[in-house]
Amino acid sequence: MIKAILQEGFVLKSKGYYKHAIEAFYKALEFDNTSAELLLEIAELYYLLNDEERALNYIESILEKNPTHIETLKLLKNIFINKQAWAEAIQTSKNIYSISQTSENLTEIFKLLNRQGNFQEIFEYETIEETEDMLYEKAFAKFLLNELSEAIEYINKALLLKTNNKNLLLKGKILYRMKNKDECLQILKDLDLSIEDAELMNFIGLLEQYKCNFKKAIEYFLKAVKLDPTNDEYYYNCASTYFKLGDILQAKRYYNLAISYNPENPNYHFALANLYYSEKHYKRALEELDYDLFEAKLLKSIILYDSGYLAIAKKEMEKLIVEQPDNELLKKYLERVEENLKI
Repeated sequence: MIKAILQEGFVLKSKGYYKHAIEAFYKALEFDNTSAELLLEIAELYYLLNDEERALNYIESILEKNPTHIETLKLLKNIFINKQAWAEAIQTSKNIYSISQTSENLTEIFKLLNRQGNFQEIFEYETIEETEDMLYEKAFAKFLLNELSEAIEYINKALLLKTNNKNLLLKGKILYRMKNKDECLQILKDLDLSIEDAELMNFIGLLEQYKCNFKKAIEYFLKAVKLDPTNDEYYYNCASTYFKLGDILQAKRYYNLAISYNPENPNYHFALANLYYSEKHYKRALEELDYDLFEAKLLKSIILYDSGYLAIAKKEMEKLIVEQPDNELLKKYLERVEENLKI
């Protein structure tokens, strides 16, 4: 009897009839109300129905009796990830790893640490045998830490184990940041470009921009935006390319979109200020330059110069030349200021 009910429940679940499957498993509970596997099936079905609170009730029941039930802990971890409760997800992953020290479970910890921004903690773990996925996460952590030479070492090791789009794309991003753009063009030849992936579209867009194919670059950046509409970097790349094309209206729009998704990024504000400066809208430009960024302070001093405030501009530029004595643009403007003040 119970076998037939369980079979019915699994069939309903496989077909996506989650509510009916729950009803079947409830019937099965009448025969065995202590089965962790049955309770887990019900918890998972509620999770699939986006009813996480009910799922959590069943998860708690299982873990009260068996706190080391790995499949239940994995479901709990997924619920924490959905809630973006990263600290709880990481701790649950660590609990899983303490029970079963597999490379897969350790890699999951690395993924979550990268997602939360705890990059350095990844390298506190001893890894006797590094899998391709582990090496990828280590490379990604080093990339995010801007430790690019080490990032390249890890991703090259990963590529020796497995050549795929994920590994190639990360290597391309690392090389692009290292300004080895011609090497990126070589990597592009090995990538599967048919995959609908936002990061891939953005990467291709950057390389088209490098080749001065600005209209093509825009096409790829817009594809990236469509695939991942909350990523501020893609809007910024659209804006900078529109600016290069001379489409000021669209450049403004996309700079502002980038800022709306990441208002604390000083580079976005500087780029928009530079656009306003190009239009001689100095007041609007200055509103975007309230950041302790060298380029922002330099543009402020140039605006002061262009507005006729020569003495104040000279004072600000003299402070900046101490920070960057070899900055050619700064030296040029300082000479202009001093020449004008002599007159």
